[in-house]
Amino acid sequence: MKAILGKLRPSKRLLVILVAAFGVSAASGAAAVYVGRDALMERMSKPATSGLECTLVRTIKLGHHGQRWVRMHIKTDRADGEARMRTALRVVGALSKSEKADLYQVVVLDAAGPELRAEVRGAAIGAQVLFAPGPQSVPGMDQPFRASYNKGTANSAGFFHGSTVDLSVGDIRDMMAGMEDRSPCVDPNAVAEAGEVVTEAAAAEPKAESAEAPAGH
Repeated sequence: MKAILGKLRPSKRLLVILVAAFGVSAASGAAAVYVGRDALMERMSKPATSGLECTLVRTIKLGHHGQRWVRMHIKTDRADGEARMRTALRVVGALSKSEKADLYQVVVLDAAGPELRAEVRGAAIGAQVLFAPGPQSVPGMDQPFRASYNKGTANSAGFFHGSTVDLSVGDIRDMMAGMEDRSPCVDPNAVAEAGEVVTEAAAAEPKAESAEAPAGH
């Protein structure tokens, strides 16, 4: 134990540098000069491993050739592409625990983006995830996950005009493995009455068949 502690004991020169760094920080807030300004800013700008807070726009439940598909539209506020992607992956995980389905889809919109269901397509989509627990039974799904996000930032109208990044299964696995939070989005329509939660019901959507493909919006 003493040998290990001895190896960890800082040198006098290092102590002098650290003391000087903290002294400058207290006096002028310039500690970044010692730790590296670029490295510090990069660390601070990295998204949370579990994504960001989000708001539920709608939950759509569809019947498709005997299968059950659940689609969720959510919004985040001014998030970058990777943060949107992490948010979508977190939410699809939470959705799969609360709803039993053959296919789950989570679409991320910007806070300023369109809210009408028909407008959730193209440049309105900042990120999306498709998850099929049994992909062999879902047309168009050869793997459990398909995920992509737009690299651009949203404009004032909430539309994205950057290039699309498709994630590999390895990328998805790495993102989900590091998540500490598994919470869903905030539901503004939730009713805290007798523990009941109300979301947009399937009754407002087409009931039986849907012509939409798994990757549709």
